[in-house]
Amino acid sequence: MVTDIEIKRIFAFAIIFVAFVSSTILFAAESPGDRIFNVRDFGAVGDGKTKDHLAIQKAIDAAMESGGGQVLLTPGTYLSGTIYLKSNVDFHLMAGAVLYGSPDKEDYNAADFCPQNRASASDFTSGAHLVVALEQNNVTISGRGRIDGNGKTFLKDPESDRFLPKNKVTWRTSQMLYFCESTNIMIRDVELFNSPYWTCFLHGCEDFVIDGVRIKNRMDTANGDGIDIDCSQRGMVSNCLIESGDDCITLRAADNNQLKKKRPCEYITITNCVLKTERCQAVRVGVGSGIIRHCTFSNLAIHETSVGLNFHSSYSLTSPGATIENIRFDNIVMDVRVPFTITLGHAIAETKIRNIYFRGISGICRATSPVGGKPDNFLFNISFKDIDLAVPAGNEPFTAMQLSYINGLRLENVRFFEWDKSNGPSPFAIKLTDIENGVYERCLPMPEDMNY
Repeated sequence: MVTDIEIKRIFAFAIIFVAFVSSTILFAAESPGDRIFNVRDFGAVGDGKTKDHLAIQKAIDAAMESGGGQVLLTPGTYLSGTIYLKSNVDFHLMAGAVLYGSPDKEDYNAADFCPQNRASASDFTSGAHLVVALEQNNVTISGRGRIDGNGKTFLKDPESDRFLPKNKVTWRTSQMLYFCESTNIMIRDVELFNSPYWTCFLHGCEDFVIDGVRIKNRMDTANGDGIDIDCSQRGMVSNCLIESGDDCITLRAADNNQLKKKRPCEYITITNCVLKTERCQAVRVGVGSGIIRHCTFSNLAIHETSVGLNFHSSYSLTSPGATIENIRFDNIVMDVRVPFTITLGHAIAETKIRNIYFRGISGICRATSPVGGKPDNFLFNISFKDIDLAVPAGNEPFTAMQLSYINGLRLENVRFFEWDKSNGPSPFAIKLTDIENGVYERCLPMPEDMNY
């Protein structure tokens, strides 16, 4: 039999337990991740005419000051100049919400708003951005909405439907999304459209994920890159659809005194993406004077593109070039003009490209792949394995690959063939010049040594 004292004890315990659970639920409900800051509550209108960036910034700042939360853009078009993302804030665009770049340059940041930022004289850009995350932690852009850079306002030829070449542009913004020396970045599910210049730039960042993002710029957008990853570490780009006027995805090493902390570009994975650029490279690795290393690319579909996979250490006479090492490509299909290019450019002898691996690549190509170092600076350990590339009829005689100044070249099961004659003898050639320690197995055609 339960005594009155025991009943009182049980009742008291129940009260304490209920109070504990209630306080826990209340705390969870008020945790930073669940706080929602609707930009309309801060004065945003979303009619496509009213400038909303000051109201949006108020919502972002309020979320940051309260410890974090979600800044919400409901359906509508929010005309905006520069907004600055803050730590522990999820900038969430609902389906039907558009952050639309203002046509007025006074609505954007100045080029010298931070020591890491620059205008680009050679690219005729201003140093202005639509979205900035500077030295922040735990920053997210999410949702099914769109960030639109309003490229046509800055680039359209007033006398035609074409976009102007960059040297004819009066004023334009720089990178549309600018993440600088920030950590724990997530960009998920959004659309990034119509950037007047590079679309998404990560410079000196760490621990980032870009997933499920669609990028679309007009093909005549000068320097209309998709995703540029520069001196950044430990990141992933996955499940993205990218159509860009310039390079779709780049890995760079521009550590030229802009960053407060120099970093190599390393431990990056690019996977499950569909890429298109009619004039430039689907993937470009290089540029700068730092190091790019320990990166992988896999499961890529590249179509209607000029160059599939490009390495270029230095474009400039003033740059010593980027050292590029331990990069792997696997399981890629492509329809391109040129499948591979590897060149040191203007890089100095101390700058190296080495340990580069291509495997499981098939598709269509139309022009020669140049892969080579220089007489005073050989490439090291370059491998092509399980490569099957067809050439449309009418492209013969045709040098499929021109390989030169390489120490440690391996070609294994590399085939170039006419599209409709895959079982016949190849009318094409793989030409070699100054190759040391080469290994060639099951190639069609067999490589020809041109050292004579």
